[in-house]
Amino acid sequence: MNGINNPIIAPAPHFTKKGNTTRMTMAHVLIALAPVVIASVVIFGHLVILNVFFCVLFCMGFEILYNMLLKKKWNKQGLKDNSAWDLSSAVTGVILALNLPTALNIWGMNIAGEANANGIIPVYFSFDTVIACFLGSLVAIVLVKMLFGGIGKNFANPAMIGRIFLFIAFAGAFTGIYAGVGENGGILQGVTQATWLGEKFVTDAAGVTSLNINIPMLDMFFGRIGSAAVGEVCVIAILVGYIYLSVMRVIDFRIPLVVVASALVFVFLFDGLIVNTLSGMDYLRFVGMHALSGGLIFGAVFMATDYASSPKTFWGRLIFAAGIGLLTAIMRTWTSMPEGISFAIVIMNVVTPLIDKIIRPRPFGVAKEKKPKEAAANAGGTK
Repeated sequence: MNGINNPIIAPAPHFTKKGNTTRMTMAHVLIALAPVVIASVVIFGHLVILNVFFCVLFCMGFEILYNMLLKKKWNKQGLKDNSAWDLSSAVTGVILALNLPTALNIWGMNIAGEANANGIIPVYFSFDTVIACFLGSLVAIVLVKMLFGGIGKNFANPAMIGRIFLFIAFAGAFTGIYAGVGENGGILQGVTQATWLGEKFVTDAAGVTSLNINIPMLDMFFGRIGSAAVGEVCVIAILVGYIYLSVMRVIDFRIPLVVVASALVFVFLFDGLIVNTLSGMDYLRFVGMHALSGGLIFGAVFMATDYASSPKTFWGRLIFAAGIGLLTAIMRTWTSMPEGISFAIVIMNVVTPLIDKIIRPRPFGVAKEKKPKEAAANAGGTK
């Protein structure tokens, strides 16, 4: 019981399942993220564990310090009553870590070995990546979440803004040669590098440029193809998390489906028909490779479904999801950002208040207004 000094103010109807708390919801999200983390460690090695550890540590630490500073409670009670224990900042930390490469070379403060014959550099510890985790967590928690009032008040997905900040600030570290680091103990010896979207055109010995659509789809599905972020590579692990969240009713299972479906439809129209004029089975392979690369499915499942930064009504969420798909397809087709999903989600996060203003839910218990003709007919029948 919260008591008279801490009432819960919420719109009717006031129905919820027992134990349906913010902490429980975030625990479900962490469980859903576990297969993705495990797959990333298996593929890329021990640096993934370090990135997750530091991102979670910094995210929770920033929220704890912010709350203690704001409430001026520098004691055990201030630590105990901290909002960081609802695990929302831990979720932000895990998602942020999964949106990073295995290691970043920004200032050259990395413990690494010699490049092998394939140019892949084994990295044993990356101080640069730890600093990047610190900066990304600072932006995500302090600037995006806490300054706007904490959980439920953020205008955009905190982890997504943190990732975009790092991508803009240190673009060379995400897309440069050194981004292709690997051999860090992963069983599959995965490498983070440019995705297929950034290298979908190949030039043969004769100087002829063509679309690279001959990559095995199963390799992309199981994570045997390099990616720019560790969390987006193993699609089957993401789908396991999606099924779990859908079964536990943590997310609306239709929203990720609409995001992916609308993105693929617009990619088919824009990139497949208008720009590249494909034909036959090349269409299906091309669209399928778009679906399995660039973090589309990861973003649709774990970031487009954020409660605070998505519309409140069902139809509003459908427009929101379709907008993400449209913007993703436009960016992948005509801009220098081949992935697009990160910026698409943030843009639609900003548009969410407008969607909620236009599409308003009908108050609980209020009957739908009848059309004039229907109302007149009913009035005539009662005479």
